[in-house]
Amino acid sequence: MRILFDTSALYKRYNIEPGRDQVLAASDRATEVVVAAHCKSEIASALNRNRHDGFLNADDYGRIMRDVQGDFADFTLMALDSQVEAHSISAMEMSRLRAMDALHIGTAQAARVDLFVTADRRQALAAQAVGLKTELITA
Repeated sequence: MRILFDTSALYKRYNIEPGRDQVLAASDRATEVVVAAHCKSEIASALNRNRHDGFLNADDYGRIMRDVQGDFADFTLMALDSQVEAHSISAMEMSRLRAMDALHIGTAQAARVDLFVTADRRQALAAQAVGLKTELITA
């Protein structure tokens, strides 16, 4: 099963928080994990916010980023191309979305994934509106 995780879901893979078990279970079902071009940058941004705010020390940050780098080496990274962009704009026309969220949806459509996984309810509804089979991480 080809699964695209948006950042809100994939971040739970690296942070012990509610919904992590659901993300890990979905990862176990995946034969291929697809990610949008900007996903790693968003994860690094969240980790760095936590580091700068004192919730994550430098050693833990380094360890987690090594895990992220290793995982992303195994993921299928979809480039931001004209097809992803067109799908993203169409999704924004249909639903109220931020650009980065729309790019995850556009990437999932362009990649023709079997499942779109997110922890963002608004994004899940928008993904369903464009015809993506969606799993909302709720816990």
